[in-house]
Amino acid sequence: MEVSSLTGPHRVTRLSLLVELFRERHSVTISLFTFLLFLSTSLPLFAQGPTVVLAKVANREITQNEVDDSVLSKVVPLQQQLYALRKTALQNLIIRKLLEIEAARKGVTVDQLRQQFMAGPVDVSAAQVEDLYQQNLTVFALFSPDEAKEKLRLDLEGQTRLKRYREAVAGLRKVYPVEVLLSEPRLNPLKDSIASIKGPADARIVITEFADFQCRYCKEVQPTLKLLMELYPNDIQLNFRILASLAHPLSIASAEAVSCAGRQNGFWAFHDALFTAESLSPEILGKLAHDLKLNVTEFERCRSSGEMRAGIEADLKEAQRLGINATPTFLINGRLLTGAASLEEFKTIVEQELNRLQSGFAN
Repeated sequence: MEVSSLTGPHRVTRLSLLVELFRERHSVTISLFTFLLFLSTSLPLFAQGPTVVLAKVANREITQNEVDDSVLSKVVPLQQQLYALRKTALQNLIIRKLLEIEAARKGVTVDQLRQQFMAGPVDVSAAQVEDLYQQNLTVFALFSPDEAKEKLRLDLEGQTRLKRYREAVAGLRKVYPVEVLLSEPRLNPLKDSIASIKGPADARIVITEFADFQCRYCKEVQPTLKLLMELYPNDIQLNFRILASLAHPLSIASAEAVSCAGRQNGFWAFHDALFTAESLSPEILGKLAHDLKLNVTEFERCRSSGEMRAGIEADLKEAQRLGINATPTFLINGRLLTGAASLEEFKTIVEQELNRLQSGFAN
């Protein structure tokens, strides 16, 4: 159920420079194009207003909202895929336009401009090659050492030239203004209990977090969220939703415990204690209540009663309705962000949202 944003150790890339440039020109395959075409023909239905009446049964209306809600969990992944395809295609077209403009200014072809960007000597030391070879001995088990090292040298050289090319393209973005107006799909979660909301009521940015107290990536992202809230104290409201997992033995027990703490206005203190605890057990849950000076008798009664299960199940159903099945998952003003994202990733979206709202855009 967890999703990691962490990358593994360096491995020999299997993507050559030519393949990378080919992707820039031909990013959408025939099968993906067919998928796009199919979705595009379906979009007019979802483009109708939410209150548009689509059918009447014995004078009882069925609205667009009702239809969308009934299939939302299936539609959301398709919308996200369509957005990702459009975003990739748009970025490739932007790069193409930038190259065409710069090539015209220099009086050369686009291909010649690419060659200029990647031209020049590349110094790949024998030590670099040897170090990479030793790290990947099993990969080259069927190659002779000389052949393997030559492949590695060419690969490192290609990476350097590709880096030059990307840096040059990034430089063009600073010379020629680029404004991206593609709208990202947005999800609208239902309102949750006030106990699990932190931040100003009139915040311009609402972050809804779906997390599990036994998910290590959820634990890792907490310091990032805390720092983000400190950087934008007047702009961000955090809404925590529990996405408990049967794969984690104390997931539901922790969810019940924090919900019971919420009844004594201790939700966030207990939330923080759960994520900072080195380990969790039924005994530790009780100890946390004692340490936080909760009414332990009432806390234990609440935990054993099962009365918090309804709220936990409601959060689960809400996640399923929105097509969310991984933790941590964040909705930032409805924009989907999955995994233990970095502070910069959060800040980028927050700044985009603040600028959008400042500009008066509705989408």
